[in-house]
Amino acid sequence: SSRPGDRRTAPLAPAQPRQPLVTMAARRSGLVLVLAACAALWLLHTAVAPAFAGSSVQPSVRGSRVPRASATIYEIMVTNPSVGARTRLNINEKTTVDEIIAKARKEMDFEMAFLDGDWYLYEMEDETKPLSGAMGQLNLRPWGPEGMELHLLYQPKV
Repeated sequence: SSRPGDRRTAPLAPAQPRQPLVTMAARRSGLVLVLAACAALWLLHTAVAPAFAGSSVQPSVRGSRVPRASATIYEIMVTNPSVGARTRLNINEKTTVDEIIAKARKEMDFEMAFLDGDWYLYEMEDETKPLSGAMGQLNLRPWGPEGMELHLLYQPKV
């Protein structure tokens, strides 16, 4: 029996865990499991996936490995001095100046229809005589210190 002013109290019963805490802990451990599973799947995916985007079969950069015809291949440099655009082309003795002009224009993005026609090709050392015909007749030489550099100029007729 307790009297007023008596400081003795009944022992406290052990606290019962609250239901919301148990539910929250269960959710938290479930979330951790889901995140761990996602991380494991992501690691597996990156380990098995190709290393680069679009890395299916790529064409060879240097061309096919099929042996070429017996014609000698020459590398030439074609420059448009007006804008500083340059490209390297592989040609042979039978390649014509018109074919070089067409390839160089395509490589340099000068394929606009309004620019058709008035293109001329010159040797770098002499821009007074436009080249014409097959390259085998025009002092064609292998690329090197004395290699062949050609200038592609647009000269519209007025």
